[in-house]
Amino acid sequence: MNILKKIKSPEVSKLISVFIDQVFMSITTLMTAIVLARTYEKSNYADLVLLFSISVFVLGFQSAIISKPYAININDFKDDIKNGYFNFNMYIKILFTCLVILFFPLIYFLIFGSWDLDKILLYIAYMVAYTSYYFVRETLLSERKTKQNLIYGLVSSTGIISLLFYIFLSKNTNINIYLIISSTIYGFIAFVYFFLNIKKFSWNNITSKIYILTNWEVGKWLLGSNIFFFLSSGIYPWLLLFITTKNNVAVLGVLSSVSSIINPLLMALSSYLLPIFVKVNFDYNNIRKLVKRWVFLFGILAFLLIITGYFFGQSIVILFFGQKYANLGLIVVYPFIVQAINVLFQPYKISLNAIKRTDVNFLILIPRSILALTLGYFFITNYGLVGTFYAMIIEILFYQVLNYLVYLKVIRNN
Repeated sequence: MNILKKIKSPEVSKLISVFIDQVFMSITTLMTAIVLARTYEKSNYADLVLLFSISVFVLGFQSAIISKPYAININDFKDDIKNGYFNFNMYIKILFTCLVILFFPLIYFLIFGSWDLDKILLYIAYMVAYTSYYFVRETLLSERKTKQNLIYGLVSSTGIISLLFYIFLSKNTNINIYLIISSTIYGFIAFVYFFLNIKKFSWNNITSKIYILTNWEVGKWLLGSNIFFFLSSGIYPWLLLFITTKNNVAVLGVLSSVSSIINPLLMALSSYLLPIFVKVNFDYNNIRKLVKRWVFLFGILAFLLIITGYFFGQSIVILFFGQKYANLGLIVVYPFIVQAINVLFQPYKISLNAIKRTDVNFLILIPRSILALTLGYFFITNYGLVGTFYAMIIEILFYQVLNYLVYLKVIRNN
């Protein structure tokens, strides 16, 4: 009877909704990499890899100052103030989008040294739509509205997969087609969400300062963390671009795509677990028990990743991306190792965020980013693409071990 009750519990239903959503998201992510890498030349695919890198950085910036503080702090407010907090974050998102549109042309010029207006407009459209869509996702997951999130996710996945089938079957090598239609899909979903919630919008001048301080208290560390995280893990395609060739950027994108198949599942579990950890964030005994319980599952996932990479890595690359990316050798295992390290230590990072120790991640990312830049430049200069993964493994292991040690210290002291 107890098992039946658990199966029927709302928590299991929410977890299943998140899991289904992430399965479709994982399929969509993998298919995007497969179809685009197969269809486009390496240099053109490298351009998309760089665009995706910038978009992820902007999304991380947005999450740091808006979405994650909202998820961490939402349970601290009662209904009336909670509604005001929702409105506040909506307006901050709109302001953030305006700033992206305003400043990106200058950033594009500084990076690429040209004013290609068509590319700038397409890149802006993609980033705005992409970040707006994920803002909707993160907001819904923060509020535990997993079924609504699943509906939006299925619409997005269906649209993107249909687009990819068209590109694959027609052999259309025009990158603009992908950017325009994918931006339209993401933007449409975000527009529907904002339209359905427009009646809730209001501005309360009395409590707005509370929301600003609340977001800033947590978000300042997350914001710094995002910047240093990009300098540590997101800088590698750019180092490859400036030190080697675009072809190496394309290969890095392919290898990262193969090893990150599990990323959507990891994100789903993290989004699902954070509110659970937050509920007991003042009970360190329960925090410790939750970490022990979940680190076992994450450990199994990490082990399976390495085994998959070692025995099937090259075969998977050839199967999905074709002979264009054959004969890569042992390098195909390295991204699986990097990902496995991230997976294994995930529960410790979630627990530190739940108890609002976001400063820890920020402080650890400072030496990590310095280490990544130093090792990245040295290893890529001397070993090329393989050197990228040498640097990644060292700096990610350094970062995760420090996170673990801080977690132990915090738990023992409390």
